Amino acid sequence: MNIELHTDNLIIKKPSEKDLNSLIKELNNWNISQWLVNVPYPYGIDDGQNWLKKTKEDDYSFNIFLKNKLIGGISITNKKYNTKPELGYWIGESFWGKRYAYEACKNIVEYFFSNTSHNIIYASHMKDNIKSKKILINLGFKFVSNGKKFSISRNEIVDDLDYQLIKS
Repeated sequence: MNIELHTDNLIIKKPSEKDLNSLIKELNNWNISQWLVNVPYPYGIDDGQNWLKKTKEDDYSFNIFLKNKLIGGISITNKKYNTKPELGYWIGESFWGKRYAYEACKNIVEYFFSNTSHNIIYASHMKDNIKSKKILINLGFKFVSNGKKFSISRNEIVDDLDYQLIKS
């Protein structure tokens, strides 16, 4: 499935090989990767190529582009052996504070609910990630529980807050 979503400012689409260097440049940044449980740090070429492969295999794994520049990533994935769709996202540090994460998340959530039979999406953030908390709350996600997850970048178990959004 080759989905391309357009918002007021962004394009959400599958990345290509030509986006690999931009992907690595943006994610090889501790200020970003420290908040992502499934992203290693440092982030190298093998990691970027694994993401490109994942986006080809997963219908709802994309990158976020401002014009033609890769500025982030977004996905709603069904983890292996888990049918719960989970929203994940990140935005490059130089693009923080412009509401791009909210804009991309709002768009993909609406598209997902309109084009699948799912009526609930899950999301989580590390306990201290206040920016992600604000995004999820503004999208209408409701807190459901405290949890723990293993963070690859931090190489430790972190406190995690779990949310859900029910289709209205």
